[in-house]
Amino acid sequence: MLRRSQTGITLFLFLFLFTFCASSSMAQSLVYEGSEGFGKGKHIVLIANDHEYRSEQTCPALAKILANHYGFRCTVLFGLDKDGFIKAGAADVPGLKALKDADMLFFFTRFMNLKDEQADLLVEYFERGGPVVGVRTSTHCFNGQQGKWEILNFNYTGQDYSGGLGKQIFGNTWEKVNGQSHYGSNHQMGSRIIPVATAANHPILTGITRIHAYSGAYKSQPPEDATPLLDVQVLSTFHASDEIHPDRPIVNAGWTRDSYVAPSGTKKKARVVYTSFGASEDMLDQDARRFLVNSCLWAGGWEENITPDLNVEIVGEYEPTPYNNGSFYYEGVKPLDLAGWESRIMPASAAIAGVADPAKARRNLGMLANRPELKAKLAIKYPELYGPDAKLPPEPKKAKDTSGK
Repeated sequence: MLRRSQTGITLFLFLFLFTFCASSSMAQSLVYEGSEGFGKGKHIVLIANDHEYRSEQTCPALAKILANHYGFRCTVLFGLDKDGFIKAGAADVPGLKALKDADMLFFFTRFMNLKDEQADLLVEYFERGGPVVGVRTSTHCFNGQQGKWEILNFNYTGQDYSGGLGKQIFGNTWEKVNGQSHYGSNHQMGSRIIPVATAANHPILTGITRIHAYSGAYKSQPPEDATPLLDVQVLSTFHASDEIHPDRPIVNAGWTRDSYVAPSGTKKKARVVYTSFGASEDMLDQDARRFLVNSCLWAGGWEENITPDLNVEIVGEYEPTPYNNGSFYYEGVKPLDLAGWESRIMPASAAIAGVADPAKARRNLGMLANRPELKAKLAIKYPELYGPDAKLPPEPKKAKDTSGK
């Protein structure tokens, strides 16, 4: 009788732990399940984990478009803190097992430092030659990775995987002379992104005339095996205009590749798309959304479905915040808070980080100068910081330089 009772208790504990672990894992994954369209039966995984450009807003917005309008199953994975809240640039990205049956990967990361078992799953995807679309900071996707996956770091100098995962997959890394660097001022200069004339007939450029990006331009240098798709003209204004900056000649802003080198050193035949825009506010531009949707379809091998009038309208509410490292991200949001077609990205009830901090308000005002609507909203809630009679603490005095240099 005792043995039977112990067996029952053991079975109960096993079922409880299995259910708890399964529900815990599910709570960390955001899935938009499309019901009909040419994408039905296909799985796209989107990884959002950068420190600055609000990939946690861009990725679910794009996933909703692909799932709702075209039937894809889209799994969005985020960097999370220890309590399961979305944390930009976190060292923990649960749910990467979703890559095992992914048909395509949308990759928006920056300076990640993952547990080996999580990096293993990402590496496995590239070892099987999975197609990928990477944006903005994905060229410098790893930093500070130790031991087994040190080769993934953006500044890895070994000849076995020079430049790390970003350079070997997308063809570029963050390196001013031979790679990529800032070219336009963030929060001050917008970008006009236009198709490269020689690539006008490429499927990805179907229906695209001109993209306005709010993220500052990068000076990107495509690899030799790339097909350039986009050029960028830095503007003298933050918002869309015809005022081209006189001191910033046209540079490249995006390309495709037909292969990459996996971390094992093996060359893989696979479709790759990279573009240097992609911050959350860039998604407000219709042609920007169209380029990202077209890129996913081409990379996945579904380009026969690309037409000039594909529906790329945002699904549900979308309220992007300014890109910034240290403030203007939404706090206290869990992945499932974004579930459902009508969900708002991000929830209206979520607090915006850093805006109530007097020490950060002066810097915030500089970013808000070109975002009057957001400034007006903050002025109502924090008149002492953002209102017309704001009284900010004095700017800290710089220490006097006595070095004689």
